[in-house]
Amino acid sequence: MARIVMKFGGTSTANTETLRVCAARVAEEVLAGHQVAVVVSAPAGMTDDLTARIAEFDPNSHHLDEADLVLSSGEQINAGLLAMALRQLGHSARSWTGWQSGFITDDNHGQARLSETRTQDLIASLEQGHVAVLTGFQGISEAGRITTLGRGGSDVSAVALATAIKADRCDIYTDVTGVFTADPRMVPEAKRIDVLSSEEMLEMASSGAKVLHTRSVELALSEDVPLRVLSTFEPGPGTRIMPGRQMAGLETHLASGVTYSRDQSRISLYGLQSQVGLITQIFGAMTEAKINVDMIVQSPSLHRDRTNLVFATNRGDHEAALAVLRRLAITLMYQRLEVSPIMAKVSIIGLGLRSQAGMAHTFFKALSKAGIAMDAVATSELRISALITENLVEQAVCALHFAFDLDRNADG
Repeated sequence: MARIVMKFGGTSTANTETLRVCAARVAEEVLAGHQVAVVVSAPAGMTDDLTARIAEFDPNSHHLDEADLVLSSGEQINAGLLAMALRQLGHSARSWTGWQSGFITDDNHGQARLSETRTQDLIASLEQGHVAVLTGFQGISEAGRITTLGRGGSDVSAVALATAIKADRCDIYTDVTGVFTADPRMVPEAKRIDVLSSEEMLEMASSGAKVLHTRSVELALSEDVPLRVLSTFEPGPGTRIMPGRQMAGLETHLASGVTYSRDQSRISLYGLQSQVGLITQIFGAMTEAKINVDMIVQSPSLHRDRTNLVFATNRGDHEAALAVLRRLAITLMYQRLEVSPIMAKVSIIGLGLRSQAGMAHTFFKALSKAGIAMDAVATSELRISALITENLVEQAVCALHFAFDLDRNADG
């Protein structure tokens, strides 16, 4: 007997028919003798509708505590309905809200962080043979107010629950059959990946892959929680995401996948004075404004004692980043400012980047051969990313997918 967490997203719980499919999936695991805890999202589109309703009464976001009460209602609806569907199938099930589950958070309404899980009552219920159906995306502050966990919060809830109840695995059910080597809508030859390391999945999530949210993968990595991504609607093994230590002994593959993000912009400061502490001042101010900066490139200027600085931000932060530069009053400290508010990032990810020679060469050669210029480059042990013109994303993804032979080898 295993203890399993199953998480169903918004498309999986969108209506009565899909909720019954979810119930059948849960019933399969119960009949196999497992203890099962389920985490549900709100029906697809409901959170957006609720956000629009909130804006009618609180357009300037002054009442985030009350907004969280409204936003958390979609998950409660699905938790109750799924518990009913399981009872109709003859299984003992009950719903649990975030506060009943013991998910304690800070008081940062709308973007709360989990601080503690008090799940002893829920564990006792599982051990008595009941299916627990939890509301994802929500918790309760020490002050007793309902909080929401922000974008990707239901994934975070599922992994946190798996950690708290010492689950053997956490299964994330979606509308795709697993994690692919590239977006199949963009690359028809993309293959489902059998096994990924948690580190690779984290790089994919932070580089544009939308299968799992970055925060949930970070938590799974830190707590050694095995994940599996699989389809609610199609049978199949899905993609197993294993902690790095459990990947030891497997043949290291060169590359796992290509990801992209269209949510990028570029800011270039040419002829910036080479003044000690100036760049620290610039990026310190960006941090204070909660602007995430990516792919920083500093290069010598044609003029003595000056440098060129190029960096990327999320597109939604572009104007805020420019406002930070204006507030710093550094206009006289650079010779020219260029901005490109519509950019994209394309990345190759894989364990092989850590040890295999020539990976960067393959990356640059593939983009060069496709006639794609790179405005900036960023690397980590497992990733190479380039900032490119947004309308060349599909061409770049296809070129990299072919160059790294991902159409022929998708196994971990």
